[in-house]
Amino acid sequence: MDRELDMGVIVNPRGTSGAGKTEFAPRILADYGWGKDGQVEPIHHSRRRWPVGYRLRHPLGRRPLIVLGHYERTSGGCDTFSARDGGLDEAFRLADAWASAEHDVLLEGFALSTEHERSAWLARRHALHVLCLATPPEQAARNLVSRWRARGDSWPSVTGAVVTQRDAIEDACSRLQHVATVEDLGFEAALCRARQVLALPPEAG
Repeated sequence: MDRELDMGVIVNPRGTSGAGKTEFAPRILADYGWGKDGQVEPIHHSRRRWPVGYRLRHPLGRRPLIVLGHYERTSGGCDTFSARDGGLDEAFRLADAWASAEHDVLLEGFALSTEHERSAWLARRHALHVLCLATPPEQAARNLVSRWRARGDSWPSVTGAVVTQRDAIEDACSRLQHVATVEDLGFEAALCRARQVLALPPEAG
């Protein structure tokens, strides 16, 4: 496998709507001291109201973490890159640039979950860890119904949409197995794995 690997690693959690991605990123950010004075450095772009990302100090003094996108709304992370910002192309460009500058990167967003061409390119340049959240579609659907405050009997139809998403995500991940580290894990196991990859202390979080 011909890679131009450097010191930065990229963690890319993937999952269907309702699988837990919205909770995953804040849990990792909390390990880095998110919300504490001096721990978070917003990265701004003149064309965007919100940051294009954040730089966080590692709690053990190791590589800092770059989190792409912002989390000022529910659908955060790379889903906040609009077409005017450059969309996913810009998100992947920034991930490559920061990983090349010896930073770890958290690359998260629903739009990323079914993507594979840019991801394969990134994996050939850096250590890309794809963590697929193995949340059962029925549970993901119930999470969505609760989030949307929808009728309780609507979850079967939501489940069908989630199954379609899951199939697309599995297809994308299968296409990445030859170039990236791809793992199917439950939510807590995926968090544990991300902490290992990012060299965070086991008791963090």
